Amino acid sequence: MAVPVLDLSTNRILTRRLALRPLRAGDDARLFELFANWNVARFLSSPPWPYSREDAHAFVQLRIPPEQTDSITLAITREDALVGCIDVIRKPASNVQRAGGYNLGYWLGEPYWGAGLMSEAARAFVAHVFASKPDEVLYSGAFSENAASLRIQEKLGFRRDGGNMLYSRPRDGEFPHVSTSLTRAVFERRTA
Repeated sequence: MAVPVLDLSTNRILTRRLALRPLRAGDDARLFELFANWNVARFLSSPPWPYSREDAHAFVQLRIPPEQTDSITLAITREDALVGCIDVIRKPASNVQRAGGYNLGYWLGEPYWGAGLMSEAARAFVAHVFASKPDEVLYSGAFSENAASLRIQEKLGFRRDGGNMLYSRPRDGEFPHVSTSLTRAVFERRTA
């Protein structure tokens, strides 16, 4: 099965049900509506809590223009409505990521959970990352209690690299975290 790649004429990645596009001015209201939800934020490590409208505005403004050297952030949309975000950010080696490289992160608004949307978005986005970046490995992970996120990574071919404790800013404490990685070769075999 062919995996969608960025359509340069529209600057979007199209899947069967979704369009992934750069964030733009005005996305902050919808982002706030979906993201200022404890069930979403509690599974992430870096956002502030409580999440404010100003936080949403700053998040969007810092990601315009959409594709920078060390990061790519795209809005996940369904029927033109923002339903989540996905990104990669280049990070140095650490106890969470064994080598320097791009780290995949994502979230989906709670009303859209359980329909396979994040798996669809992540597959297309990872294909774009491997098509546009020379790196042979992509890193990710999730807090160990976030079984749904770990399942998404497993479907894509990520393998578990171990566990550690990771600080969660929303929960203001350290929690068990599972680190994962995906090689270009494994991803290409799975999507061939």
